[in-house]
Amino acid sequence: MPGINKFAKLTSVESALQALLNLCSPIGRTVKVDLEYADGRVVSRDVIAPRDNPHYDVCQVDGYAVRACDTAGCQGGRVLRPAAGGQVGHGTYVQVHTGGALPEGADAAVRMEDTDPAEGGRLFYNEVKAGENVLARGSILRKGDVACAAGIQLKPTDIALLAKLGLTGVEVFERPRVLIVPTGDELVERGKEPGPGTVNESNGIMCFLFIKRYGGKPALYDIVRDDPSRIAEALKMGSRYDLIVTTGGTSVGVRDRMEEVVSRMGKVLVHGVALKPGRPMGIGYVESGDRRTPIVFLPGLTEACASTMLTFVVPAIRKLGHYPPLHPRREKARLTRGLPGFPGANAFHKLYIEGGMATPVPLMGGAPRPGDYVYAIVPESIEKYEEGEEVETVYLE
Repeated sequence: MPGINKFAKLTSVESALQALLNLCSPIGRTVKVDLEYADGRVVSRDVIAPRDNPHYDVCQVDGYAVRACDTAGCQGGRVLRPAAGGQVGHGTYVQVHTGGALPEGADAAVRMEDTDPAEGGRLFYNEVKAGENVLARGSILRKGDVACAAGIQLKPTDIALLAKLGLTGVEVFERPRVLIVPTGDELVERGKEPGPGTVNESNGIMCFLFIKRYGGKPALYDIVRDDPSRIAEALKMGSRYDLIVTTGGTSVGVRDRMEEVVSRMGKVLVHGVALKPGRPMGIGYVESGDRRTPIVFLPGLTEACASTMLTFVVPAIRKLGHYPPLHPRREKARLTRGLPGFPGANAFHKLYIEGGMATPVPLMGGAPRPGDYVYAIVPESIEKYEEGEEVETVYLE
């Protein structure tokens, strides 16, 4: 009797991703971090300006503070004299520097290069208007204004503004906590010499770094053997986290027990997606008490683990952490050789870009040359992209 092809009917990538995102509720935990560690973090509540910015009238040029009316009609040249006591009055000026405070009595500043020395003072050539070359107090922010709104992902320029306002820290959402569980009897720890039929565990560190890069707080569990009780023990630990990611044990072999364990501890919503490599991956949740934790179980094949991590886990982390969606750079490139599709699934490929030309490379074949490595997907409806054909590439890493 012929065997049943468990993955004959695959869930589309779009439907599978939506199923996962439906399980992921943005976390509510917050923490206050020093500004030095706030880059890339998401503001959890509006940051209110504690004072005006700027908090004084700022001169924006090296030159001379004046009353604008004293420069009216001075294109032919008019001599003003130094002010006594640093206060500008009729027909007088005070020398100023960029970033300095506008002296009392002045309402504008004249660039030094628009003047010349003259007997008794300086000769002014250009008329200025009130407020010219001056940044008025509170013109950027007034005390009580929202300096950074909740939901903003902070950039260095945002953090500089907060520092300028005198703040030393900011309240942000915690990073989503993700437990990574590598599974497989064939795995040995990194640094140990593998024998025939065994390999050094690598998916865990790859997932760890992807999760960290895209905003999560990863924790890497020890290697778990293909034993349902041991897998269940690890997943029970994972219920303390915001997301569980496992690697291995997702296909149809006798040692592939992940679907069985997840079904017993919760529910499998998806098993088998239209992505090549990556078809055996699954999505579901595990329950512990009243807590329901999303789980993504990724294939053990490193190429498939990478493609499904980028396609599914990264968007989940972004939603959990309140991060804005990623918009990776996309551009067209011409193929140096054909790129095969795969019947019934989107085919995920890695390419090396040089001079607008794209050369297919192994997904996990290393990067022997410096330069840009990108990804392209051949839709399931296309049998092959031909040599010389233009394809859209995306900079996922």
